[in-house]
Amino acid sequence: MARENSAVLKENNENLVDRRIGNYHPNVWEDDFLQSLSSPYEASSYREKVESLIEEIKEKALNPLFGDGEKWPSPYDLLERFFLVDSVQRLGIHRYSEKEIEAILDYTYKHWNDESGISWGSKNSIADLNTTALGFRVLRLNGYHVSQEVFKIFCDGNGQFVLRPPSEEGDNQLRSVLSLYRAAEISFPGETIMEQAKSFASRYLEQTLAESHNIREKSQLLTEVEYFKNTSWRSRNPRWEAWNSIQIFRRDIDSWMSIEGVYRMSNEICKNILEAAILDFNILQAQHQNELKIISKWWTESSVKEFNFFRHRHVEYYLGYACGLYEFEFSLTRVGYAKLGVMVTLIDDIFDTYGTIDELVHFKTALINWDMSMVGHLPQYMQICWQFLHETYMELADEVEKIHGPHAHKWMQDYWMNLIMAEFQDEEWIANDYHPTLDEYLKNAVDSSVVPVVTLFPILLIDMVLPNDILKRVSKFEYDVAMACRLIDDCKDFQEQKSQVRNDSWLDCYIRDNPGTTKEQALEYGETHIELHMQEVTRDYLCYEKYIPTCCKRVHFDCMYRWVAFIWREVDGFSTSLKGIKDDIMKILINPITIYP
Repeated sequence: MARENSAVLKENNENLVDRRIGNYHPNVWEDDFLQSLSSPYEASSYREKVESLIEEIKEKALNPLFGDGEKWPSPYDLLERFFLVDSVQRLGIHRYSEKEIEAILDYTYKHWNDESGISWGSKNSIADLNTTALGFRVLRLNGYHVSQEVFKIFCDGNGQFVLRPPSEEGDNQLRSVLSLYRAAEISFPGETIMEQAKSFASRYLEQTLAESHNIREKSQLLTEVEYFKNTSWRSRNPRWEAWNSIQIFRRDIDSWMSIEGVYRMSNEICKNILEAAILDFNILQAQHQNELKIISKWWTESSVKEFNFFRHRHVEYYLGYACGLYEFEFSLTRVGYAKLGVMVTLIDDIFDTYGTIDELVHFKTALINWDMSMVGHLPQYMQICWQFLHETYMELADEVEKIHGPHAHKWMQDYWMNLIMAEFQDEEWIANDYHPTLDEYLKNAVDSSVVPVVTLFPILLIDMVLPNDILKRVSKFEYDVAMACRLIDDCKDFQEQKSQVRNDSWLDCYIRDNPGTTKEQALEYGETHIELHMQEVTRDYLCYEKYIPTCCKRVHFDCMYRWVAFIWREVDGFSTSLKGIKDDIMKILINPITIYP
């Protein structure tokens, strides 16, 4: 979103216009390459194989743990259940066994005690940190109410976490602390015990990683520690999590399914779980590749692909929804979002970088009302862009009308108008050399983040009945997601300190409103508020807004918030996608996972 290099570009072979361009690298995904993709996993035999494996997993692993523990008595019955559910959810195959998982978790929840902690087995009263932390995480992620108070038993009189010596049963301190760290990642606002847990566990894991730095062949557990410590939960979107979990689990199947030194599942079942996850990943990937071909063909035939003043990132946009809303039935939503992403990026880079204020006054009016009479007032490049935007918008609107009827157009238009007005407000501030206060900036930040538009439009492309008051229901969730995404983006831009940036960021406004604030203090403020908004978003997603369809919440949480956190996790991986994000796309969308390492 930054203005960068200056350039004088000739228009209409007549007028020289002094413009600023972003100097972005071109599209890195050639159409010939994408159209050449071919996957054997489209064959129906692979789906049949997955179904067969799932049935065997249910019969030999899930169903024995189904309901009453007396059907399969074990001293580790609670830990086994939490561990298995966590594993299949990380691997992305839980959707095949939703009823079985619900029954398993209902059984564990009957034995949950927020005051005394949880043991590894329902017949044991000794609180176990690993089981408690893993159970807390699994239950909270699946919508059960669990309190941070459950961890008080593992703290001393001063509220500091204390590790007990390893027990005779083979309690693994590193595994316990890793489970505690993962649990603390999904804390809610005001949970001070979870903050303390994360701080304690983080120090322990960092020390462990430092001590193991020179180890060439790391154990599966150490590999997991590296993964979870180096990639925050907010950026571990579902497909990325599945890909990495497959790589980790396949390193040592025996270690993966070894619970407290007791092997509860045969090697055959472990292999079946892993094989089902790999096949499922590859089958979904084959579907995603077909959608990439559709998007690439659309892009190649578009009228704006020759304009190099905006970022050509249709594949990168598609990655966001393919990682978050990945199932077959959401194909229209994924393809629509990729097209929408091109639209909002074109608009953003025209308003934010390339257009002059005089041009943008007319462009704004033409876009808000789709006013054809205004097109003649636009320069040639804007006329081409307007035509492209209008055609794509109407294409999406037609699809929305087929699903929800003509009343949905009003929802779309209101959000669209807010986006254009917010983009123009940013440019007007720049043109007038006006620096907004933090309050002024934040009032405009939600709409200028583009989050409302790029979440609502894809939601409307989901073939399901939506409540008439859906906009009201998603408003708070949408606000928290938008603010978190805006701050993540602003922090990265602020850190990079691009020399030609003219846009004010959240942190620039904060520094001006608080004279004497250093860059380091501003960044600390930003990171603190990212964490606070993440906790708000997490709570909204898991606990509140029960009347919002789950797939709609996934659009906000997995497809938008986690995609932004993922693609900006190190640098601005959207503006610069030549290396890191390109490699991620190759893993998730291009290269199938081999069945055997």
